Amino acid sequence: MICIIDYELGNVISVKNAIEKVGFKAIISRNLDDIANSEGIIIPGVGSFEKGILNLKKFDLINILKNEVFNRKKKILGICLGFQLMCNFSEEFGNHNGLSWIDTKVKKIDSKNFRLPHIGWNKLKITSKSYLLNGINNGEMFYFNHSYCVEKKSSSNFKIIGECDYGSNFIAAIEHQNIFGIQPHPEKSQYQGLKVIENFCKI
Repeated sequence: MICIIDYELGNVISVKNAIEKVGFKAIISRNLDDIANSEGIIIPGVGSFEKGILNLKKFDLINILKNEVFNRKKKILGICLGFQLMCNFSEEFGNHNGLSWIDTKVKKIDSKNFRLPHIGWNKLKITSKSYLLNGINNGEMFYFNHSYCVEKKSSSNFKIIGECDYGSNFIAAIEHQNIFGIQPHPEKSQYQGLKVIENFCKI
């Protein structure tokens, strides 16, 4: 059973439907027992970084998530905002501290002459072998919807497995042991997105 964290931000129904479509069970919940009894966790997300952190605190989810991820080594996938929340902090509408699971920050996309937000289909450049992206061809199209991105930097704290270009180059996917993050929305990215969901569920 995959537990999709219900913190009132994210396409939770779409994520649940995607998981079930590839043959796995899912529950949308913020109940601590549901999270503890799950085989994996997904933090979805659409909205502001500040609201995301405030809602995780409001529903008393930060400690249980930290325990499941770092003590019990449970697999977790952050999608879009859910991925960004794993970083140290975000520059979105001021500076806001994140979960600090990933040693980097969230900043506004340096889009140059491109319009923000970055909405629609774009190519995912695979930069490193990863089980999460197994079966995905380099340059496959994924659906994005964001104005802020995870800053690209080298770190021993995570491995960049995917990048994207939109005026500038930014991180599109990472992994570190049992922690996975992806900027585009796999639940909205047709067959290639379903493959990412399936890969995560099988880990």
